[in-house]
Amino acid sequence: MIALALSLTLLTAFIVTILLIPPLIRLSVAQGWVAKPGPRHIHRIPTPTVGGLAMFAGFAVALLLSFALERLDPDLARSPFEHMRLGLLLAGASLVAIVSLIDDLYDLPALPRLGVHILAALIAVGPYLWDHTLYPDALGAPTEARGIILTAFNFPFLNQIPLHQISPWLAIGATIFWVAGMQNMVNWADGLDGLASGVTLIAAAILSIHTLRLTPPQHTVAMLPLALAGACAGFLIFNFHPARIFMGDVGAMTIGYILGLSAIIGGAKLATALLVMGVPLIDMAWLILSRTLRGHSAAHAGRDHLHHRLLDMGLSQRQVVLCYYTLSAAFGAIALLDFFTPLMKLAALLILGLLVIGVMLYAARRPFAASGF
Repeated sequence: MIALALSLTLLTAFIVTILLIPPLIRLSVAQGWVAKPGPRHIHRIPTPTVGGLAMFAGFAVALLLSFALERLDPDLARSPFEHMRLGLLLAGASLVAIVSLIDDLYDLPALPRLGVHILAALIAVGPYLWDHTLYPDALGAPTEARGIILTAFNFPFLNQIPLHQISPWLAIGATIFWVAGMQNMVNWADGLDGLASGVTLIAAAILSIHTLRLTPPQHTVAMLPLALAGACAGFLIFNFHPARIFMGDVGAMTIGYILGLSAIIGGAKLATALLVMGVPLIDMAWLILSRTLRGHSAAHAGRDHLHHRLLDMGLSQRQVVLCYYTLSAAFGAIALLDFFTPLMKLAALLILGLLVIGVMLYAARRPFAASGF
């Protein structure tokens, strides 16, 4: 029954997303909700750009269905704490989706968008904002918070960093930083057909496998990234090059929010998420640094992302996207294999960082396509 419930969660998100995309394409064309070609855009024809609505709907329907699936097996019964966390996630994701949709249609300024990202992260933190108590879990250990909070995480050389014990406010600040960072990381990766949706699909799948391999397996927690993976897979059918629809900020920001929280719920899996998202992470960090050093705003849009640089070097969209997929899957495997120690995983991420920066520096010396920089 557990396998059936997990499969139904994945398939429901997949099918609902697929069913919603065609009418959403027609609606977008009729309403003019399309991304038009421009100097920093890759596409050549106006393309519907609010596909993230279908993704969020597919995810939400699958997650709501999972509540009904709890009756199939006692091992699928969620605790009141878990019910609360999923409710907070849906509330925060709904806020992100609504504001991001408005941004897609009317182009909101960067500062209000960031304020919404922080507010959505605070919604996820929930009652922990004022109730810093950790309550006993099913095994009697004090691990359950009234909200989604990064209470601790593992780091090479330092073992576990107990954020909650150091200061609950440090845990809250780290949670906000992580969630807002993941949203923007996914959004910045959404520059080529199928890039953000495919990499997020891989990350969600790896998180699901990681969660199911724990002792004991966290079956109900695994349903969250499985629903996200199903929605991304359904959308990717229409988004892989040549894309018939883009996810827009309503998609990128929302799935980034869900992915970030999926790495926290049920015990921090930040290292796994960072390894899978290593290339977008390093690209984002490099862009923030390089744009700041050149006197530009880090939030200013441009064609200086790694995926744009690779296009300028002569690779096709599909080749670039498949390179990202391969690296994400490979580093996801590194995260899952017990052979690799935390120190080895950190070394792998550093090597990946040096490789990406080397490519960026090499590409920067070549003739660069027109951009705002």
